[in-house]
Amino acid sequence: MGMGKGKRKSGGGAGRTFAVLGGHHELEVRRLTWTSEQIELFYRITPALPERWADEPDGSMTEAGPPIFLSLEAEDDLGGEYTDGGGAFGTDPEGRFTEGSVSLQPGPTPGAGSLALALSLTCGEQQSTHRFDMPL
Repeated sequence: MGMGKGKRKSGGGAGRTFAVLGGHHELEVRRLTWTSEQIELFYRITPALPERWADEPDGSMTEAGPPIFLSLEAEDDLGGEYTDGGGAFGTDPEGRFTEGSVSLQPGPTPGAGSLALALSLTCGEQQSTHRFDMPL
């Protein structure tokens, strides 16, 4: 198979929500998509996570909030393992929520029907891990 993008598929199981970071925030799993190269989980956290950096008048940035880390691991129903491939997130313009995605590599094992996922979120001293299954 070539290095083309591959057909992007989307699984069910979206709309799951978890109380995170001491119950102060809610994380909603929006959707799971995949290609032959990677799996991507899209999420939304409400209310928005605290801003990590603040812009100063001189153009520099200062730390405004605690560091935030989100990581994802998974194993499929055939025993295939997937590792965190990084992600990105940002706050919506009105500051109501944080939205982002995190990827897993490689793409799904042919014939796999579901993923057992472990999503960990750390914000300063608070950490929570959430385990859930999603169909492929």
